[in-house]
Amino acid sequence: MKTKKETPESLPILVRLQQFLDHEQLTAYQANKEAGLSKGLLINAFTNQRGLTTSTLEALLNTYPQLNANWLITGRGEMLNPEPDAAVPLSVTEKHIQDLDELQKQCIDLIMTIKQMKKATQDDADARLIDSLMKG
Repeated sequence: MKTKKETPESLPILVRLQQFLDHEQLTAYQANKEAGLSKGLLINAFTNQRGLTTSTLEALLNTYPQLNANWLITGRGEMLNPEPDAAVPLSVTEKHIQDLDELQKQCIDLIMTIKQMKKATQDDADARLIDSLMKG
């Protein structure tokens, strides 16, 4: 008879929660206190293998934003959420820098064109003034 191999998806939430607490070097008592849960709730859940309510899960996820909710509930994905800075791929940032560089070049080109147009307009006005003074 084949036995089902346990995958992260098949492990119960309490086992994954314990893995997270171990990773963070927290006891159930500490997590219970930090999350503001009723006294002994997590210890009782672990001891008696009782499920957690959605409000308990919500309190834990709010207390530990690094804990990936999808992983905790389903076992899919990574245990920890990516760091906020790591969430934006470097390639996106590089693309924005390239776009800004291109816009800067376009602005410089436009400023130069405006200066040339002003100079041409001034030169034309000067030439007309000189012509009118010479004729007049």
